[in-house]
Amino acid sequence: MKIPLTSIAWFRNLASIAISISLISGCEDRRDSTVEISGKTMGTTYHIKIVSDEIDSGTLKTDIDERLVQLNQVFSTYIPDSELSLLNRGNGDIQVSRELMKVLSLSSEIHHLSGGAFDPTVGPLVNLWGFGPSGPRNGVPSDEEISRAMARTGFTRLALQELTITKPRDLVIDLSAIAKGYAVDVVSDYLDAMGEHRYLVEIGGEVRASGRNDRHVPWVIGIEAPDMEVRRLQRTVPIRNMGMATSGDYRNFFEHEGQVYSHTLNPKTGWPVTHNLASVTVLHPRAGYADGLATAFSVMGEAATMELAEANKLLVLAIIRDQGAYKEVMSTELNRYLAGITGQKAEAH
Repeated sequence: MKIPLTSIAWFRNLASIAISISLISGCEDRRDSTVEISGKTMGTTYHIKIVSDEIDSGTLKTDIDERLVQLNQVFSTYIPDSELSLLNRGNGDIQVSRELMKVLSLSSEIHHLSGGAFDPTVGPLVNLWGFGPSGPRNGVPSDEEISRAMARTGFTRLALQELTITKPRDLVIDLSAIAKGYAVDVVSDYLDAMGEHRYLVEIGGEVRASGRNDRHVPWVIGIEAPDMEVRRLQRTVPIRNMGMATSGDYRNFFEHEGQVYSHTLNPKTGWPVTHNLASVTVLHPRAGYADGLATAFSVMGEAATMELAEANKLLVLAIIRDQGAYKEVMSTELNRYLAGITGQKAEAH
C-alpha cells in the first residue's frame, strides 16, 4: 500500500490502493493442498498462501512473524529505537546494517532512474501539506513555507558508501514506500530457500507470486478502479514468478476553495501533482523494486512513465483519467508478458 516518494505514501499504507487476491477458476478435482497464514506487520496486514501439504503452518507462521518483527525494527519510523529512527536523529558518518543499506541502495537506484521522482526524504513536505502524522491543515501552504520544507529534503544530500551513511541532521528518511515490497521479497526468498516454489505473498497490498496456484493456473491479482466514491474492480492480472505493486492518488486528498489537492507530492516543486494519471501498477521479479517504481510513476505522470517503461522494458499498467472516465495504457513488455501467460494478446480497457 504502499506511498510517492513524494506522497503520503511515506506515512500511510499504499494498500489504500486495494489489491484483491483471487484465483482463476479451474477443475476442482485438480486442486492441490494449500497452507494459509496471515497476521499483522508494518502497520498493516500480511497474507500468505503456499501450495503444499508438507508444511507445518504453526512453525512457518512463527518463523515469518519473527522475521517481520526484525524488519520492522529496522525500517519503522514509529518505533523510537528502530534503526531508521536512530539514523534519522543522527548526522555525519553513521554505520548501518546490511539490511538498511540494501534498501537505501535500492531507493537510490530508483531515485536516479526516475529523475528524482522517488525521494524518501519528502517527509517535511508531506507534513506541511497535512498528509503526515500531525494530520490535516487548514488551507494551502505559502510559497515561503514550501521553500523552507524543501530545504530540509533531497535524497542527493545523503551519501552511501559500503555500510556507512553520511547525512545532515535535518534530513529525515522514510522508507514506507518501498519497505513493504522489500519485506515481500524477504518472505518469498525464505520460501524459495525452503524449497517451496508455489506461493503468493502479500503485505499491505504489495505482492509476489511464484509458480502456479492450487488449481494449476497462474495466480490472479485484482486491481481496484481509481474511483473516489465506490470500491470496485478495474481488472485482474495473472502473474507467475513476479512481484506487483500499485500506487495512486485517489484515496488521499483534500479540497480547498473548490480545488482538489492530491497527497502525491512532486519533490521538485513541493506541490501536489496535477496530471491525469490516477493509478499505476508495476510488475517486476522483485516486489521491492515494483513498490518503489509504482510510487515514482505516480509522481511522474502518464507520458514520462510510459517513456521510461518503454526505454527500460518495464511492465507497467497506467490508469488514466479521460474526460470523466478511465482508460488503460499498457507497456509493450507488460502486453508481451500477459500474452505469454494467457496465450493471447492482452487488451487495455
